[in-house]
Amino acid sequence: MSEKAIQQKQVIVNEIVKKIENAKSVTLVEFDKMDVKEITDLRNNFRDANTEYKVYKNTMMRFAFQQLGFDQFTEELKGSNALIFSNEEMVDGPKVARKYIDKDDANKDKLIIKSGVVDGNYQTPDEMLAIAKLPGQQELASMLVNTLQAPIRKLAGDLSQINAKLVYALDAVREKKENEAA
Repeated sequence: MSEKAIQQKQVIVNEIVKKIENAKSVTLVEFDKMDVKEITDLRNNFRDANTEYKVYKNTMMRFAFQQLGFDQFTEELKGSNALIFSNEEMVDGPKVARKYIDKDDANKDKLIIKSGVVDGNYQTPDEMLAIAKLPGQQELASMLVNTLQAPIRKLAGDLSQINAKLVYALDAVREKKENEAA
């Protein structure tokens, strides 16, 4: 192999390494049974979720993962594989992949989540599927706000009930005094 070819391959390996290091999560998927239209639609779904779906040669991915110390990927890099880089939220890529898989029973064989990397740690397929079920940051923030507002709403409701009871009690006293006076 020529020196120029080796340098070109090293550039690709370095690109993969950099993308893995910069991503919040990386998901390895197999797409053997997908046609071009399905892959294009899936790429658009990933793009809409601010994630990147990228196909590299297995050899280049293997070198990149080995360079990063992820030897677990060596056995998984067989067939047609792609990497999903979640650059904003770790759940974005796995969530889009899971949504595609769950959309139709036929999709379960078309897109297979093999494994991944989250926070610098290797993740099994089951762990990546579990990550896909996690809420995103906006959903978590909304849940937190609702949780924090719940006691305040309850207090406001309790205070309005107290006011209503006080009005009923004062009205009852007024009626009683009017009845006594008459």
